[in-house]
Amino acid sequence: MDKAEQYIAKILFQNHILKYKGQQFEDFFVSIMSKANSQFQAVKAYGNIGDRKNDGFDRTTGTYYQVFAPDDLSKNATVYEGVKKLKEDFEKLYRNWNDLCPIKNFFFVVNDRYEGLPAPIIEMSIMLDNMPEYSVIKIDTFTAKDLERVFDGLDDCAKQDIIGIIPGEIMPVIEYDALSETVAYLLNAELPEGYPDNLVVPDFDNKITFNGLSSVVSHFLVTGSYQEGQLMQYFNENPGVNEILQKKFHALYEQAKDQIAGQTENCSDHRFYYILEQSCPKRTASIQTSVLVLMAHYFSTCDIFEEPQ
Repeated sequence: MDKAEQYIAKILFQNHILKYKGQQFEDFFVSIMSKANSQFQAVKAYGNIGDRKNDGFDRTTGTYYQVFAPDDLSKNATVYEGVKKLKEDFEKLYRNWNDLCPIKNFFFVVNDRYEGLPAPIIEMSIMLDNMPEYSVIKIDTFTAKDLERVFDGLDDCAKQDIIGIIPGEIMPVIEYDALSETVAYLLNAELPEGYPDNLVVPDFDNKITFNGLSSVVSHFLVTGSYQEGQLMQYFNENPGVNEILQKKFHALYEQAKDQIAGQTENCSDHRFYYILEQSCPKRTASIQTSVLVLMAHYFSTCDIFEEPQ
């Protein structure tokens, strides 16, 4: 990957971290660990015995993982739940698995969304690690930054298997069938109602600067805008679609703002790729091109991103 592609891969990975909770995050974690380590084995819950508190392990190294991905790690009740889960899950793991395959390393995997772990969870991991009965076991936490380091070590094909196709610098010509499929998908998407009626058409370059979008995103918006003629022809052949999609993309942008906080580093780029991913019915270059051209159009009319003040 070149630098631009590496940057996009990082943004897409972090978007998954920011939006995934519960089983979604666990599946994401397992997919990365499986790509990174051929010896990693996911453990599927079975009947009423579950997974015996083992979400995945490497039997050759005795390394075990247990995942915790709550909705909101900032709540006191959630922190208490995390501390309790760390202690009880490790104790049950030890009882169920240590005789079968000795535990040498245990990681409590938490999706902290890059905000850091609450002190009580860290303290519990240290307390368990210092207990004499577990002296031969290394017990520690494993956060979003740790998972990103594993992801960074993957080859390009493995990364794209996980996060999807990364747009190339040269954008293909938009395909009518792919555009129709994309539009049909968006028309059927259930999104919140509500749309401001006082938007104005701003200067394209000023809007890019005002929103703090990177040169990588700027390139896709500018290149996508070159194909607006084909897009307008499609709208002329399909009356009413343009107006409906305006509302759909505005709703997607509002979702992106809710999902990705303003204080997130490169938040506008994160929101751009959030909309791109949510708008693609499947992972193909032609579908992705259709969405990028649509996003360029609705960016220029101020339906997505902020109007320069």
